[in-house]
Amino acid sequence: AGTTASSPPPPTTGAAGTTASSPPPPSTGAAGTTASSPPPSTGAAGSTASSPPPPTTGAAGTTVTKGPTNPCQEDSCKGGSSCVSLNDTFFCLCPEGQYYNSSTCSKGKIFPGTITFKTSNIEDLKDENSVAYQKLHFEITEFFKKAFNNSDYGQTVIVKISLRTSAARSELRAGDKDVDVEVVNIFKETTELNETTVSNAITKAIEDNADVFTGYTEQDRCDYYGCEKKNDQDNCSSGLLCQCKQGLVRPNPQIPMCVAFGPTCDDTCNAENKRQCLVRSSTSADCVCLPGYREDSHGACQPCAFGYSGVGCKDNIYLIITIVGIIAGILILGLLIALVISMSSKSKKKNVEEQNLIENDFHSLRLYETTGFSNLGADGNVFPKVRVNLPKDGSARNPYSN
Repeated sequence: AGTTASSPPPPTTGAAGTTASSPPPPSTGAAGTTASSPPPSTGAAGSTASSPPPPTTGAAGTTVTKGPTNPCQEDSCKGGSSCVSLNDTFFCLCPEGQYYNSSTCSKGKIFPGTITFKTSNIEDLKDENSVAYQKLHFEITEFFKKAFNNSDYGQTVIVKISLRTSAARSELRAGDKDVDVEVVNIFKETTELNETTVSNAITKAIEDNADVFTGYTEQDRCDYYGCEKKNDQDNCSSGLLCQCKQGLVRPNPQIPMCVAFGPTCDDTCNAENKRQCLVRSSTSADCVCLPGYREDSHGACQPCAFGYSGVGCKDNIYLIITIVGIIAGILILGLLIALVISMSSKSKKKNVEEQNLIENDFHSLRLYETTGFSNLGADGNVFPKVRVNLPKDGSARNPYSN
């Protein structure tokens, strides 16, 4: 009753197969409640972008803000492409060597290279879901879209983002920073553009945007694919047909890229057999015994001898510690024995002196009782003292007489 609804206008088609749809007008529900939600819009070069819905106004003028949702939906990208989520939008990514065109993937011709981009915010640039990465992605793709303002241009794909290692810490804290962005520009397969014309167009666009972009370096297509360059005329136009460089392999005949597969050991090289696989270089690997084991004459890994450890039982630190411990123990034991002997010797000497004193006192006592002489040399005298007992009658008495 009194509810008014309006249908959205049909989508409009722009250049290069770009489809843009206008948001529907707000629909009025009961009690005058108004809600609007614009549908996704398709950006340049077939990249589809969606914007988050705005806040909705409920009854009594209250505002309800929807929480964050995944920008990618089940039907966001079509034609065999994959949906890549950014912060609040997305883009469609096709298999290697193809670009997204409206609703399908088309085979194209690639032109890889690295463009230097100036920015004051380098945080979270490697996080595809961050606001910083989304801003950089938009500026990069818009730059190349304007640089290649022709019908052959398909899409720009960002491969890698890296901060220049030459930048000093003091430079990183102030002003703009140079960021190297590895990109692949994809054109129609039938384009007549080549590396020179593409590079010239990018250089011209950089001159017009010198405040943001500082330089561009093109990459050889053979190096990008990891293929051998047979001659100067060979441009590796098809990554599926070129020959991979030494040490690189094509994991699948349908994949144009040659990648480095590290060397591996056989299945018997495992912990159960006390073995491990050591990669010596990009082309060789050795199956060796685990640390603490050594290969015997039969090829089996046996525990190291006492005192040895490490890879190949070459570490003899435990043997050295054992020898040092034994020597230290012997020295300590010798010191204890010497201490006991020394204490025993002192105790014995003390006992002998006490015995001599007792014997001397005993002899002195006997001598005094029998002769009346005290100990020889007593009281500091050289000669013994003679004690004379005079008779009461005053007559002299010979002390040596009986």
